[in-house]
Amino acid sequence: FLSKCGTLKQPKMTTGAPLKLHGSRAVQPVLFFEDPLCPTCRAFHERLLDEGVFERLDVDLVMFPLDSECNWMLDTALHPGACIVSKAVICGGARTRDVLEWAYDEQVYLTRAGKAGANVLRAAIKQRWGDELLRCVDDRKTDVLLNQHLHFASDNSIPVSTPQMYLGDKRVCDEDTDMGLRFMLKNLAPEVLK
Repeated sequence: FLSKCGTLKQPKMTTGAPLKLHGSRAVQPVLFFEDPLCPTCRAFHERLLDEGVFERLDVDLVMFPLDSECNWMLDTALHPGACIVSKAVICGGARTRDVLEWAYDEQVYLTRAGKAGANVLRAAIKQRWGDELLRCVDDRKTDVLLNQHLHFASDNSIPVSTPQMYLGDKRVCDEDTDMGLRFMLKNLAPEVLK
C-alpha cells in the first residue's frame, strides 16, 4: 500500500515556485504541502528532525494554509491566521526554514494570536522578524505567490489536509508520515536513513 495513496497530476508549478529547503546532506527530492499553524505538520517536521532525515531531504515546500481568509477551498478557517504566517514563511527568503521552524516552535502562541486577530499576529511577526519581513507579508506580490501555491494544490486535487509528502509524483500515505515514517522511508527512500 506504500505507493497507493495518489499521484500528482501536475508535478511542477506552472506559475510561481515552491519554497526551497535544502538539507545539509540532501540526497532525496521531496515535495511537502504544509500549514505553519497545523499541529500535525509541526509533529511531522519534528519527527523528520529527530530521525535525522530532514538534512537528507531536498524539500520543495508548498504553503497550504487551512485558513479560509486566503484558501477558497475552505468555508471556515481550521487554523485562523495561517494565511498570514504562511506569507511570513514565503517572505523568509534565505531564512525560510528559520521562519517555518519559529512558527512551529511558537505555534501555540501564534494560534492564539491568529484567533485574536490579524493585528495581534502581525505584531508577533514584526517583533520577531522586523519591519522588512512584515512589509513583505503585506505586499500584494506575496498574496500572489501564496495564491499560486494554493492553485498548485487545487490543480492537483490535493485533499484539504496537512501535512502531505510526495516522493517524486507519488503521495506518501497519511499513516506513513506518522507512525509508519521509518518503515516507509526504508522501503521508498532508504538513502535518507544512511
